[in-house]
Amino acid sequence: MPLPQKDMKRLLAWSTITQLAYIFLALSLAVLGSKEAFDGGIAYIFNHAFAKSLFFLVAGAFSYSCGTRLLPKLRGVMGKSPLLGIGFCVAALAIAGVPPFNGFFSKFPIFAAGFSLSTHDWALIPVMVLVLIESVASFGWLIYWFGRVVPGEPSPEVAQMSPLPLAMRVVLVVLVVMSLCSSVIAALWLN
Repeated sequence: MPLPQKDMKRLLAWSTITQLAYIFLALSLAVLGSKEAFDGGIAYIFNHAFAKSLFFLVAGAFSYSCGTRLLPKLRGVMGKSPLLGIGFCVAALAIAGVPPFNGFFSKFPIFAAGFSLSTHDWALIPVMVLVLIESVASFGWLIYWFGRVVPGEPSPEVAQMSPLPLAMRVVLVVLVVMSLCSSVIAALWLN
């Protein structure tokens, strides 16, 4: 369902359902005896909160400053508002689980636990392969929209965007930093 979405908030809402599935997968693997999966699931809750909050704030900032959150109309944002471009990039990479962003430090333990448990329970192999395919597809889809939104010549909506208020810029910076810092916290906690 997230694939055909062009409205950024709808895309993020459907993406949240997918991300919640990772948390339930981690808790399910924990029931099978994996402390690593449990720790990864708990870290995922916090890391996802920072990254998805950042993504929703970026969507709100687009709506506020450009008058739209339709992704095809948001092109060339990096040239006009580097903070929004960086926020979009960090949020996309964190949600996709790319290191050194926080999503990696919560996805990796879940994958490691799942594939480790699959050596004892073969029924987990198709589940983990399906989750791995979803993770790669999610990464590809987010990178696709990043390439369509962030670089390039500004679209008419982006070219006429109004400046972001100070409070919104401060929160964007805090969430970008937390999407990186919470990865360090998660790595230390998970060892």
